[in-house]
Amino acid sequence: MDRTLSHNESKIVLDLEWRRQETVTLEEIRAALACSESYARFMAHRLVKKGWLDRLRPGLYQLVPAERGRDGVADTNPLAAGAVLAAPYFFSFGTACTHHGLTEQVFSEVYLVTRTRRRPRLVRGKRYVFVPALEERFFGFAELKVLGAMVRMAATERALIDAVDRPRYAGGIGEVSHIVARASRRVSWDLLLDGLRRFGESALVQRLGYLLELNRVAVPREPRAALRDLVRPGSKILLGPRDAWGLRGPLSSAWNVIENVPREVLLSNDARPKRRVTFGRKGAS
Repeated sequence: MDRTLSHNESKIVLDLEWRRQETVTLEEIRAALACSESYARFMAHRLVKKGWLDRLRPGLYQLVPAERGRDGVADTNPLAAGAVLAAPYFFSFGTACTHHGLTEQVFSEVYLVTRTRRRPRLVRGKRYVFVPALEERFFGFAELKVLGAMVRMAATERALIDAVDRPRYAGGIGEVSHIVARASRRVSWDLLLDGLRRFGESALVQRLGYLLELNRVAVPREPRAALRDLVRPGSKILLGPRDAWGLRGPLSSAWNVIENVPREVLLSNDARPKRRVTFGRKGAS
């Protein structure tokens, strides 16, 4: 179908382009045309068919502007689509680790941290997973441009914390071990420690400390001491989830971690830092 526009269709599209508004809801279409809900749905359907709108989820559409050409090629950037699925949000876990070059794994899902619990959504063949976070843990991200779209992305330190905290959203504990090794060359220890304090989870610190040691990361003396201070006395944890790796394994006394995951799963030669570096980069808040 041609990208021609009727009077009412042009009223919607031109208004969106004039406002530089990237998405529109059925309710906004209804208000703009002062029409019934059924007519708003009819208009949205027509504009999708003509290539002016792209359906992201029920009741939410993304504008395919005139600059996309006569064929109306939609924006295929998965982060641009994800950015309008929840508010507030920021990308983290495997998605942010990929962005920061901490992993070479290709994820079939896109991971967002949100304030509320939501079911995963399938948009343009991509599955979006929403991971809820408490208000006090909604930090450590910045707004930046990725593939031409402005999105909220976790900083390196926050992406690392999230990956260690919930490995299932970052490729599993084996991949997280590699992420820890790579991230250790780039993080600000001060920012990382600040984030760990705000999380207040001994198990998170224990798992991180164990993986840093396993990958032979040369952690400076003060940050290492600070990490140990964040561990709750007597706290003993499993390295990997019990349903995947069981309950048995030797005990790492340094971090009080039960090594229920085989070391060959955790270690990779190219993931080990080759030298000690100086950490002084400014991070996002």
